[in-house]
Amino acid sequence: MKSTKYILFLLLIAFIGSSIYIAVQPNEISFSRTKTIEAPQEVVYDYLNNLNHWESWVPWKKISTTDNNQNSKEYTWLQDNSIGRITTTESYKPTRIHQELIFHEYPKSQLDWKIDSISENTSSVTLSMTSKNIPLRKKAYYAIFGTPEVDLAPKFEKGLTKLDSAITESMKVYSVTINGITNHSGGYYLYTKTSARIDNYKDKAEIMMSEITKYVTENQIPIAGFPFILFNKWDKEHNSVTFSCCIPTTTEITTTDSKILTGLLPAFKTLKTTLKGNYNYLDNAWNTTSEYMITNDLEKAENNIMLESYVTSPKHKINPANWVTEIYVAIHRESDSIPITENLETVIPPTEEN
Repeated sequence: MKSTKYILFLLLIAFIGSSIYIAVQPNEISFSRTKTIEAPQEVVYDYLNNLNHWESWVPWKKISTTDNNQNSKEYTWLQDNSIGRITTTESYKPTRIHQELIFHEYPKSQLDWKIDSISENTSSVTLSMTSKNIPLRKKAYYAIFGTPEVDLAPKFEKGLTKLDSAITESMKVYSVTINGITNHSGGYYLYTKTSARIDNYKDKAEIMMSEITKYVTENQIPIAGFPFILFNKWDKEHNSVTFSCCIPTTTEITTTDSKILTGLLPAFKTLKTTLKGNYNYLDNAWNTTSEYMITNDLEKAENNIMLESYVTSPKHKINPANWVTEIYVAIHRESDSIPITENLETVIPPTEEN
């Protein structure tokens, strides 16, 4: 009898001790994980702030690929017959995003994203989770089985690694579209001209375009369109190209810089091609244009006008997948009644999962 009372006493002491241990557990759970992402800060922010992108990397998956999420501020999923939901409550471009997480296994929690710029093309991303006012029964569960950090931290780490890959792949997406035959109005333009090797002319062109843009800005010269490169001569055999970096103007301009000249581009019939994506894919766009001309028996005009027009500026469109470049090749043809082929070639590089 005494032994039974002693056992009951010990159990009571253990129960009281456990209750005290559970009661003094923190009322708040908070943890975070950080990952370096190979993308500009603004690109990372835009990708994260649109929850339609989350399917590609988030640890919680929708039960059906046809379950399209039309709300870019909310992501929902079904797991173990329970609905989970992440909702964006506040966002401050391009540095912070605040979200609410609701899932049956955890109390209502706050997810916070902090995006810091490390360099022009690299960002540091920190994902934090905070749960406040933890109820007693949850404290008891966490005291025995561990806090949400034990379960979620590895998922956060894996998700951030996949996020890095997903954003990197999103910047590689591009498309080449043959728009068909049209007329280019031509017009006056300012330009600076040089020759270079084909394999390194782009570096020269970037410097030259910056210089002529600066001249136009400082002299408040009205412009009449997008900057473009005019290819005067392309000698593949000798790895040589002569080209001009140009900015169209509303009228003929007399310049005060001997290196910057005025030209007049005549109106011409042209085959137009549009590249949407990184300038790295311009060779693909030119090859697609050449193949189209051969297939449709199109001949270059005697004036041999070939140019690249830069519709978007990387300063305003940070993600290279959104850059737009138009290619114009002057053609000689009696009829312009050939079909226009939209989205002749669309390329989306595969992700690591594919």
